Amino acid sequence: MTGFPPQAWDHYQRHRDEIAGLLDPRCYHIDWLDNELLNTRALAFGSDSAVIVVALRAYPAGATELHGLVAAGELSGILELIDQAEEWGRAHGITFAGIASRPGWARVLKARGYETYQTELRKELH
Repeated sequence: MTGFPPQAWDHYQRHRDEIAGLLDPRCYHIDWLDNELLNTRALAFGSDSAVIVVALRAYPAGATELHGLVAAGELSGILELIDQAEEWGRAHGITFAGIASRPGWARVLKARGYETYQTELRKELH
């Protein structure tokens, strides 16, 4: 994809073990995320201190989303990378950015213009 940072794979690899520990193994394996990146179904933005992985989503009515999948590293680095990803999204005509994560991120990102959009409720069946 145009504008994809070429060194992003290296940054991802540096934080790969941390990312693997963040994934719910019932839903995602790190190999799946590796393949998403290698096949450009997901993009990584990285720095020496952090990495974020995003996916592009297209909705039936035409909106497009830069969707945050996972982030690892230092908080300040993650926030800088979110800014970079948002700028990349603007430059590529993306409609909005979304992040599916834990409640703590809602508090951190509120000052950056993010608002709670939906809440997912989950119940264990096994």
